Amino acid sequence: MSHSPLISTLSPEYFDPNIPQILPHEKMYKIQVGRTLFRISGASLSSDGPSFFTEYFSRRGLPNHNSSSKNDSKESPPENEVLFIDRSAEVFEWIYKHLQGYTVEIKDEVQYTMLFADAMYYNLPRLRSLLKETDYYFTNVGGQSFKVAKNLFRRKGDSPNYFEIYAATVYIDVEELIISKKLLRPPPHSAPYIPRSSEFFKDLLTLLGGASLNLDDNKRDALIKECRYYRFLNLEQRLIKCSISYSPITRKEEICLLLKDLSKKGISFPATPACSASPFGEEICSSEVCDASSQTSEQPVSKKVKLDTTDANDYAWNVLCYKRPFLDNYARELVFQMDSTDSTLMFNKKSKSIHLDITGESAQKFEALFGNNLLNTPFGPVDLSNYRYQFPSSTLDTTQAKSETHFLLPACVLVCDLYVNGIRISQVKSLLTDKSKFNDKIIDVSNPSGLKMCSGLKLYLRKSLWKLAVKDGKIMLIAIKAISFNGTKEYYKGYEYL
Repeated sequence: MSHSPLISTLSPEYFDPNIPQILPHEKMYKIQVGRTLFRISGASLSSDGPSFFTEYFSRRGLPNHNSSSKNDSKESPPENEVLFIDRSAEVFEWIYKHLQGYTVEIKDEVQYTMLFADAMYYNLPRLRSLLKETDYYFTNVGGQSFKVAKNLFRRKGDSPNYFEIYAATVYIDVEELIISKKLLRPPPHSAPYIPRSSEFFKDLLTLLGGASLNLDDNKRDALIKECRYYRFLNLEQRLIKCSISYSPITRKEEICLLLKDLSKKGISFPATPACSASPFGEEICSSEVCDASSQTSEQPVSKKVKLDTTDANDYAWNVLCYKRPFLDNYARELVFQMDSTDSTLMFNKKSKSIHLDITGESAQKFEALFGNNLLNTPFGPVDLSNYRYQFPSSTLDTTQAKSETHFLLPACVLVCDLYVNGIRISQVKSLLTDKSKFNDKIIDVSNPSGLKMCSGLKLYLRKSLWKLAVKDGKIMLIAIKAISFNGTKEYYKGYEYL
């Protein structure tokens, strides 16, 4: 629970109304800082001590002070002595108010930095504690000063963040350096400046405060990047696009996110194996297309596979689950979305199998997310390297020809709401039975003697939704929805005029 500034300042941890008797309370002392002369009582100086001031004037008040000096009789009495300090009078004005018992209202990061430096220089323990335990961070973002309330970071995941780490590594380290090295004066230290957008930072503070904003996709992506910079990890997850729904078929909750927004920390597998023939109904696993697509190059593929569904558990697939870091209390079945065109569905005419070819950034993200997790599934390890292939890059610059990484993963499309060239495919099996559409050359993954080209259908995906499932050390990608095109002409139909 946060306290008001008055309560916070008057709490015993920071302020004791009983001023210690370090210097005589009624006595007045003269301190000249720069060109300005200050008169201050012993009570005010003692209120934040022991300090540089109390030690100095205590020594000057001793009877034997400078007794060995030849001119001792000519020295001014202690009450008329002026302590001269070559520091900023403006900063000492703030310290002067603090010693008199007033609350110092800090307006920006420059004032905070200068006050912190002189609080260490004068060795004022209570002021140093007040500055370190203040309820705000003072910073400059993109040329604009901000006073950031620390209670904005009350949610798990938003702390530790950029500002906490900065305060610990800059202000606290400087304090320890001065104390350990006994430096004459604090080292020069510039006020904090962050070369980021001040407008975006305002939006982040608005969201951290609990308000909402109307965000388009570009603004949302920009704010997510800012969250990652400042380490507002909880807010980042709340900004990420997400859809949660309950499936009456599987009787489980499903969560849908973009592939690029997933975190490998949130990936998990169900605690118990699937108890039905399939998380999507028996029709999938009793289908020749789905089962044939799950076979690898080391397994012979028959033209027609008939499965006995009497023992349904033999064909159960276990769907990958996901729990958003810092937000969710439990994991849900994951549906992930791929928006880039670096994924392709390949229908094999000979083996009647289907594979998803993932390359480019999507392949890198896929491997980074699922690679290690698939090696440690409770249903048998899946090594993604068994599905990884290197093919020549399609770059037009032959002088810089490179090989690209491809993942050729078994896929099932029987429950997929599939669009091809703008037309909804009501019967996905028709894509395999219609011979007129098999005019493409695709990679024959089922060939045990090595990768070769064969006749088939190649669908380039614009957008697609997928579930990832495992069983007995095998992997299966199950398509939920997909928008695809086939051929150059259909690709250019997606172009828009400038």
